[in-house]
Amino acid sequence: MENKQIYFFLDIDGVLATTYQFSSKKTHPVHNSYPFDVKCVKVFNKICENINPIIILSSDWKYHYSIDQMNEIFEWNRIKTKITDFTSSSWGVKFTCLTQLEECRAYEILKYVNENQIQNYIAIDDLDLSEWIPDENFVICKRIDEGIKQSGVKEKILKRIK
Repeated sequence: MENKQIYFFLDIDGVLATTYQFSSKKTHPVHNSYPFDVKCVKVFNKICENINPIIILSSDWKYHYSIDQMNEIFEWNRIKTKITDFTSSSWGVKFTCLTQLEECRAYEILKYVNENQIQNYIAIDDLDLSEWIPDENFVICKRIDEGIKQSGVKEKILKRIK
């Protein structure tokens, strides 16, 4: 079977940074971002090690940092993979409920997928995008205090890689 390039649409909070990091006193020396969970970084690096995914940031962090700044933050957190691009910002409104935010995030991912004719992708998020993104293309990190290191999440991601 041909090995196609895979894209990861990556969220940060609740995936790489857990609730324990949100109030960290340690911050990036230039960009004032809090650190990612060390164990989440280890799991993410292990997933990326052999497949070398193209990372597209779908996280709200795209509103605060450029791609270069995010890659500096990734390097500071010892993430070995670089971000290639961001999803677009589609809605400039305040969300009145979580479902609106989830729908917007899913819309931005699917818009990117369609515009770039991407066949092989996985969205990794703590938001529940399952109403809009097919199961084979989505892995949820349900426990924001665990993120990507949550039991079974790594296996679900690896299982979905085609």
